Amino acid sequence: MNRKISYRSFLKNKPYATMMKYYPASEESTMAPKNDEQFKIIRDQRYEEISSAALKIFTRKGFAATKISDITSSVNLSHGLFYHYFKSKENIYVSIIMNVLDMFIETVNEAENRKGTPWDQLVWFTELTFSGSPEEASDRRVLVNEAQHSDTLSNEIKQELNQKYATALKGIARIISKGQQEGIFVDGDPLELAIYFISLNQGLLLWNSKDIHPIKVSVNQVMRQLQA
Repeated sequence: MNRKISYRSFLKNKPYATMMKYYPASEESTMAPKNDEQFKIIRDQRYEEISSAALKIFTRKGFAATKISDITSSVNLSHGLFYHYFKSKENIYVSIIMNVLDMFIETVNEAENRKGTPWDQLVWFTELTFSGSPEEASDRRVLVNEAQHSDTLSNEIKQELNQKYATALKGIARIISKGQQEGIFVDGDPLELAIYFISLNQGLLLWNSKDIHPIKVSVNQVMRQLQA
């Protein structure tokens, strides 16, 4: 069974869901839920809890240094029950990253389909980007970046990650291109401008996560680079 969560809740400190298939969970079966829906809610919550903990651990320790026992001990889960949710360490690692990128694509699509001008659409996107925890946003970015340069993952997986990232960037480029046609955004290659835009967003998230001199991000300042 596949499941997604909305990018809006995803950015606002909700646990991380993944795109993986669920496996029978004997741990939850002892809780005797009243019906299948309650069982699903309990199982989903546990699944997301494991994914959220794994995200933090992978970011802090890296894929190679992380052990399954690091993940299971952080959520009080037995080693055996881990395999009711994920097939392997690589399985949970890749599924979390794929989910991050799928949600990135989803929110770009939502921005593109929103009513209003292209400027309004990217303002909404930017506000949403900075609405959650800078630390968690930084964790997601670090994890994706590590995966893209990993010697552990297959070239096939890394290619899929890059394709997903490119899909999101192309969506932003389409918004910028439309804004250029309407005289809202500066001239230039829309894809290159999308890269500048995303790089500034991600750079500010990474900076605020350092907690050295965090700033309150001004959406107008972020958008100014695109203004015609």
